[in-house]
Amino acid sequence: MEGTANSDWLQTTIPVIAVESLLQSEYRRFGHNETGATVLRLAAGYSLPASVAPHIDFVGPSIRFPSAKRPSLRLHQRDPARRLLFGPSGDGVDPTFLRKLYNATDAAGASGTKNIQACASFLGQFYSPTDLKTFFSKYAKDHTVTIPTQYGPNTPSKPGVEAELDIQYIMGVGKDIPTQFWSTAGKQPGNPENEPFLVWLYNVSNISDDNMPRTMSVSYGDDEHTVLRDYAARVDVEFQKAGVRGMSIMFSSGDGGVSGSQSQQCTTFIPTWPAGSQWVTSVGGTTDSNPEVCASFSSGGFANYFARPSWQDDAVSGYLNSKPAGLPSSVLYNASGRGIPDVAAQGENFDVIVSGSTEPVDGTSCSSPCFTAIVSLLNEARLAAGKNSLGYLNPLIYKTLGPQGAFNDVTKGDNPGCGTKGFPATKGWDPVTGWGTPKFDVLKALVLALP
Repeated sequence: MEGTANSDWLQTTIPVIAVESLLQSEYRRFGHNETGATVLRLAAGYSLPASVAPHIDFVGPSIRFPSAKRPSLRLHQRDPARRLLFGPSGDGVDPTFLRKLYNATDAAGASGTKNIQACASFLGQFYSPTDLKTFFSKYAKDHTVTIPTQYGPNTPSKPGVEAELDIQYIMGVGKDIPTQFWSTAGKQPGNPENEPFLVWLYNVSNISDDNMPRTMSVSYGDDEHTVLRDYAARVDVEFQKAGVRGMSIMFSSGDGGVSGSQSQQCTTFIPTWPAGSQWVTSVGGTTDSNPEVCASFSSGGFANYFARPSWQDDAVSGYLNSKPAGLPSSVLYNASGRGIPDVAAQGENFDVIVSGSTEPVDGTSCSSPCFTAIVSLLNEARLAAGKNSLGYLNPLIYKTLGPQGAFNDVTKGDNPGCGTKGFPATKGWDPVTGWGTPKFDVLKALVLALP
């Protein structure tokens, strides 16, 4: 048996027959006729001894079956007519363009601040050090920190677009900030198509304070209803612990508009998770520049599992009460739920090096590492001034940064899905791009004024 460094979580492995005895049930293997997928589930209900039940957060896998399909990263063919909207070379979005767009051109890490940023990878997504070297030689030649520290497995010979995107852009925008690449094997206990977020958080909780990343970008997520509610609640506890330690965690909001993580048939809007957790900062997507507009795929809306937190009341109530033109019928979503996303960043036409070649990529998977890098640069300024990292961001965003104009307000576009146009972007917070995209210079002044 092993546990976390603070002994608040114990982990052990026991035979299936012992689990069956404990749960007073039996496991069986079930198969899906069309996909051929198989899962291990209890054949009937289960129960726990009275002496154990109060100490158990969830049991998984138990009796719930997963959905048969898995969302994928959005890729697209670049439209030649849109090339000049983006990078200085006339090609796609790159770190130079992003740092200039968000007023962070001169920001960079420095030795001695103990600032660290990180990105998390799941589901067999790995990055290639060779591709990362090529990316720096092409898009960030003046960077001096170019090699990340690796936690967990990595197979460089099998690079995945998601992992390549995440590591290249968090390091490309977060110039010269030491970076960690966290890779976690396995699947989620309630759904073998979903990521093992709890295992990842268990590993993160065991890292020392000196080696703990101050920011973490996660470009993965699931439709909320495919996740065990008890599992989501337990993950929330770990998010809170990370925030208390001084870590800011960003999650992509999703790429299916109001249809969740991907475009699909639906009769009511589908929120995404963990973007719908109040303990992480959810990042939506934008496109174009001067001005930016919301990317149509940017997932947003309202959680069903989690009620709206108090710090979000003014912003969300303001949006709903203003009744912007095109606001969907309230029967389609849970207006009392936690609003998604909180902020946004560019999410289209990113140039990513994969297996030596440049691939154009779309999605809020692009937005999260970009916004995370901006937060890393803000932490750099605070740490250099002898202050703590920002940690849990959301109350600060909604009570101070958003109302004081620290974000570029995105007021055009919507996020269609479920046979509707979705939510309209409008002045102030909206469930497409949140408060908008970062103004680094304004953000820096505001966070440096904090204790």
